[in-house]
Amino acid sequence: MARRSRESLSTSFFHVIVQGINKEYIFEQNKYKEKYLKILKSRKEKYNLDIVSYCIMSNHAHILIHTDSINNLSMFMKRINEDYARYYNYVEKRVGYVFKGRFLSEPITDYKYLLNCIAYIHKNPVKANMVEKCEYYPYSSYNDYLRNVSFLNENLCELIFGSKKIDKEKFKQMHFSNKYYFMENIDMTDENMMEIIIDYENEYSKDWNEIIANKDDIENIVLEIKKRISISNRNLAKYLNVNRSTINKIIKKS
Repeated sequence: MARRSRESLSTSFFHVIVQGINKEYIFEQNKYKEKYLKILKSRKEKYNLDIVSYCIMSNHAHILIHTDSINNLSMFMKRINEDYARYYNYVEKRVGYVFKGRFLSEPITDYKYLLNCIAYIHKNPVKANMVEKCEYYPYSSYNDYLRNVSFLNENLCELIFGSKKIDKEKFKQMHFSNKYYFMENIDMTDENMMEIIIDYENEYSKDWNEIIANKDDIENIVLEIKKRISISNRNLAKYLNVNRSTINKIIKKS
């Protein structure tokens, strides 16, 4: 893989979230988490992509994927979710959909966001009060990194972390200090925005693009998001697919 600047990344990194239909706990039992991970690991080579980090929670999963083909990403997620759905329905003696929609995918083009996303994914069980420390949770890639058995090839590892081998102490610091590895004051906006998108999709039972297509609701959505997180009008306009002037008018009006 050609060497690229770590300050500016192409859209080859994607933060993917899959969620159980109706918020069902489709990964609640350990055997279900283990099965999804087994499928995840077994299919990645076929679709020529890398798993940068992952965390399987009880009703959803986070996966950070590196690929040069968005089509491969779509086919990969479709295949692993279909494989898992067949297994889950068979074991649970049920029929019907297992996942809520296809999957939510956010491209990552900023290096700060990439590092923050890795830490964010690993810290999900801590935030959910399931464990006290990332290393106590067996269904994330955190311990893979500490054991040097991560999915990353050397070139990708060097691109992300600056060396072909993980510095374990710096990797831990990236998760537990107020300063993340390589970068300081990393903005949490994108991760928080993804959680808001999921909340809205659950509330409206629609995909995000369908929700924001109804311009009559934009004003309420803008004001609600502004209450919940600190986000620039420019970024908010990007997420809502409207002009920044529209956001400015709504804020000024309120």
